[in-house]
Amino acid sequence: LMLGASPPTSAPPNPAPSATANGVAPAGPAALALARFQVSWDAVKSYTASVQAHEQLGNNVQDRMYALWFQKPNSTRLDIVGGDGKGSAAVWQGGDRVVGHQGGFLSMIKLNLDIHNKIATSLRGSTIADADFGAQLARLKTVKWKQWDATTEGDKTTITGLVADPEQDAGIVKEIMVLGASGLPVELSQYMPDGTVAKDLKYT
Repeated sequence: LMLGASPPTSAPPNPAPSATANGVAPAGPAALALARFQVSWDAVKSYTASVQAHEQLGNNVQDRMYALWFQKPNSTRLDIVGGDGKGSAAVWQGGDRVVGHQGGFLSMIKLNLDIHNKIATSLRGSTIADADFGAQLARLKTVKWKQWDATTEGDKTTITGLVADPEQDAGIVKEIMVLGASGLPVELSQYMPDGTVAKDLKYT
């Protein structure tokens, strides 16, 4: 993870919000962890990261390695540098359109697609707009949670949330996010009711 990086072509936490958009508001260690994430994100202007991504939907599995570049407010580039779809790339500047190309022999064909087009999303339907840390912070604030917790060991803080209404969240029942020394995520895992890892993202 490189903060303030150019594209290829700790302060004390603010008071935590008193409530989320839905469900139980974070309190205690969870509120402090969320506030730390917010402060760290507010300080970021741009960053690059390598993202190791694993997703499962039913019997289908997708493993990818992404190279991510992001600059506020919405400029995002995602290159699939390993795994399913290797060679594909997408660029988003906000709005409901994404431009890019697929890998392999189709790489010369430039695409301009709806951001939710199957070609432009991951196995579980994540879009390029979901890729940056700001989108993940917004998710923590808007998903309806029934329970929050956070623990700190060394320079890492683990936030655990139990989803109040999995049917409204693609069947996800639990989410675990690990914040690194920078206060930004280094790992995100989402779980189905049977314990299956629906999504796992690791950032370096």
